[in-house]
Amino acid sequence: MKARHQLLSLVILTLYIIMTSPVSAQRYSYNTRWTVSAHNFVDSIPIEFENNHIFVTAHTYRGDYRFCLDTGSSQGIVYADGSFPYTRNLGKITSHDANGISRQIDVVEYPEFRIGRLTIRGYAGSLLDSHIRHTGYDAVLGFDLVNKGLTVKLDVAHGVMVVTDNNRYFDGEGGYAVRYRLPRWVPMINVSPYPGSTDEVRFDTGSQRLYVMSDESRKKIMQKSPDFSSQVEGLSYGSLAIGSFGAERSGEMAFLWLDELNWGGFGFRDYHTTTTRGSSRIGADILNYGSVIMNPRRKELIFQPYDGREACMVSNEQMDIAFVPDKGRPMVGVIWEGSKHYKNGFRQGDVILSIDGKGVRTFTQFLSYPFIKGHQHEFTVLGADGRVRTVNSER
Repeated sequence: MKARHQLLSLVILTLYIIMTSPVSAQRYSYNTRWTVSAHNFVDSIPIEFENNHIFVTAHTYRGDYRFCLDTGSSQGIVYADGSFPYTRNLGKITSHDANGISRQIDVVEYPEFRIGRLTIRGYAGSLLDSHIRHTGYDAVLGFDLVNKGLTVKLDVAHGVMVVTDNNRYFDGEGGYAVRYRLPRWVPMINVSPYPGSTDEVRFDTGSQRLYVMSDESRKKIMQKSPDFSSQVEGLSYGSLAIGSFGAERSGEMAFLWLDELNWGGFGFRDYHTTTTRGSSRIGADILNYGSVIMNPRRKELIFQPYDGREACMVSNEQMDIAFVPDKGRPMVGVIWEGSKHYKNGFRQGDVILSIDGKGVRTFTQFLSYPFIKGHQHEFTVLGADGRVRTVNSER
């Protein structure tokens, strides 16, 4: 009888501990249990394409909000001090950003919202600090839109995102198809940056550039094909890519001039790019050259060039300076010594204190500054040597 009483006391104590444990101790597992109002549907949802970002308007009970479509994120993203009215906390999850940095973060539920004619309920998003986010949007839609089983076509030339639950809807259309796999629930595909070589890249519309190569991939390609050195314009040291948890770690990086980047038989020729310490990625700039269909049934991404050709000339300028957040402040993360910015006086590690006499305290302020193309702005910077100086240069 005494033993039974002790066992009952132990059960009661265990139940008490479970019931009084904080909600934040709960674990959230990635899922697509959120619901879509329509079935057997095709909807053409208006989108905006600005500065190589895809935006869609979401209607909620609190008003309209602007979402950024980011296929490099497995699910949504909400910002802690933003205006978007997320509802309840769903628990914690270990999140990994594009630079390989991982943290345990909260996951919250979006309010019911409508995009186009579709009402979505129970959608989840990671809750992040907003000190490094780009301005101009309130929350993020992730690749779970496709992982849900919806086929999506991004066509910025016509300003639409076609969404359907009929994953055979685009079967009659042509294009250049590549298969994807889903590590951490985001799409990874193989492209070829040099004849006889492949690079596994993240299809990431949250990234603005057409293609950046991981430095690890560069070294592997160099080992296999030493002639790849002909594609390297120069080397530098610093950090370039900005993920959900800040800038990548500093290290050696290369400035590349590729003869051709090949996606499933389609060639992007004469392309300048750089390497990164994070993962290789294909960004939203690809949508300037064609539409992309994301098909979850076949796990395919299909590129459809707008002009119907088998290749295009990119002929872009090399990115020769990059700014990253450092303790919340804008800093020169990397600079090419052959650039005009270097000649004008910028150096790696310079922290921006003011622009044209106006103080800049945060990286977000820097991103939203009204720079004028072709105009020489006056930057007051704090150098790595501790000295304050003035640099006149374009942004």
